[in-house]
Amino acid sequence: MGKYILYIDSMQRGGAQRVMTILAEHLSKTGEVILVNDILPVPDIPEYTIGGGVRRLFLDEGAQGPDGRNLRRIRRLRQIIRQEQPDAVVSFLGPPNLRMLCAAAGCRTRKIVSVRNDPYREYGAGVKKTAARLAFHLADAAVFQTEEAAEYFGKSIRKKAALIPNPISRSFYEADWTGTGRNIIAVGRVQPQKNYPLLLAAFSRIARDHPDVDVDICGDGYLRDGLTRLADELGIGQRVHFHGIVSDIPRRLASSGVFVMTSDYEGMPNALMEAMAVGVPVIATDCPCGGPRALTENGTYGVLVPRGDPEALAQALHEMLAGTERAEYYHQKAKERAEAYRTEKVMQAWDRILSAPSDRRKR
Repeated sequence: MGKYILYIDSMQRGGAQRVMTILAEHLSKTGEVILVNDILPVPDIPEYTIGGGVRRLFLDEGAQGPDGRNLRRIRRLRQIIRQEQPDAVVSFLGPPNLRMLCAAAGCRTRKIVSVRNDPYREYGAGVKKTAARLAFHLADAAVFQTEEAAEYFGKSIRKKAALIPNPISRSFYEADWTGTGRNIIAVGRVQPQKNYPLLLAAFSRIARDHPDVDVDICGDGYLRDGLTRLADELGIGQRVHFHGIVSDIPRRLASSGVFVMTSDYEGMPNALMEAMAVGVPVIATDCPCGGPRALTENGTYGVLVPRGDPEALAQALHEMLAGTERAEYYHQKAKERAEAYRTEKVMQAWDRILSAPSDRRKR
C-alpha cells in the first residue's frame, strides 16, 4: 500500500488524461491517490470520470496574490507535497512536469515525470531544451513512450528511463474486425496536428478507382468547416463524413476497411493502438517522435508512409483496399502487436517504476 500524488493540468478529454485516469484508478485499489489539477472543471467541456476512491485537488482554486500563475501553482503544489508526504509524485505533460520538479525539489518523495508527446513540441529547442534536460536531472525516473523521445534528454536521463506504452481498454480487444467494411476511418481531434488535408488529398487520388469507399472522420475541432470545403473542392465532398465525437469507436473500427493516421507528430497515439487492438489494418505517417514507427515496428505490424506525402499515402490506401490478402495479413499482425497494450500489462510496468527504491536522503 502506498500514497501517490498524480499531477496533470486538467482532466479534459485527451490521450494523456485518459492514461492518468486509468493509472489513478489502478493505484487507488491498493493505495491512497491524490489527483492534482491546475484548473477546476469547466462547464460544457467533458472530462474523464474519476473514481470515488481518488481525492482531487486544484492548484488554481481560490488563488490570490500578485505572483504569476506558474509560480503560484508551483508554491501550491509544494504545499500539497509537503503536507501529504506521498511515496511518489507522478506528473504528465510538459509544463506540469517542469512545475512538479520545481515544487518537489528537496522533498523526500520519489519524483517521476512522463513525456507524452514530441519533446520538441512540449519543451522546445536550443536554450529551452538545455533547461528541460537540467530540470529532468531532479527526477528519480522518467517514463517515455518512444526511444526517440528519450534521446532528446541525453544519456544521463535515459539511464533512469522506462518505455511504457499506453493501456488500451478491453472493449477494443472484444470488438474484433469483421473484414467486410469498405470505408477508410480516421479517429482524432480535427486540428492541425492530425493533418486531415493529407488524408483528403490522398483519397481524392484513388476515389475513382474505389467508388464504393467513403472516408469517416470521428472527432471534432475548429478545422471541420475548412476541411468540409476542401473535400468539396477536391470533388469528394459527398464521400467524406465528419461524425464529430462519438461513443461507439470500437464498433466503428470493427466494421471499417482500413484505419489511417496522417499526423505530423505524435507521441504514442491511442487511436492507432486502439485500431490495432480491434485488428483493423492500419496505415500511419512516419512522424516524430516515433510513435507510429514504434507501434508498427517500422512497418512490420502496419504500413508506414512518409509524413506529408499524399502520393505515398494514396498508393498505400489503394493497395490495402484492393487486396484482401494484404488486409488480412495486417489484421493478424495488428492483433499480435496489440497484446502488449493490455491494461494489466501496462499497469504492471507502472507498478515496477513506482516501487523502485529511491535514496531520499539526497532529495
